[in-house]
Amino acid sequence: MSEGKRIDFLLEELQNKDWVVREDAAELLAEIGNPDAVEPLIKVLDDEDWHVKEAAALSLAVFADYRALDPLINLMKDEKSSVRYAAALGLASIGDKKALIVLENALEDDNPVVRKVAKVGIEAIKKKNE
Repeated sequence: MSEGKRIDFLLEELQNKDWVVREDAAELLAEIGNPDAVEPLIKVLDDEDWHVKEAAALSLAVFADYRALDPLINLMKDEKSSVRYAAALGLASIGDKKALIVLENALEDDNPVVRKVAKVGIEAIKKKNE
């Protein structure tokens, strides 16, 4: 199967009724690494299932695409800590100063993993922008 057919298939699977299929599609899109997946992955950040949102955010971290900056910032408000962790990782990979405030706020998160990733993200952004 050509890469174009694979990505088209996976983009369709992001709309599947089964959250497990949507989650797998989001993860596989990162593995393929085609930047055409960025916009559809951003849209999936609004999925009703936290597994899918987490997978999409982690995939967006691989792309480090500036288009995902604001959606990932918004995702830092999610009630699920694993989603906030994935969003923080994505923000760290993008490395834009605009994410500093939300990552600094995440240093007070209830979840220690979110706090750790926020700290690493802040350091990475400051280093990138020196």
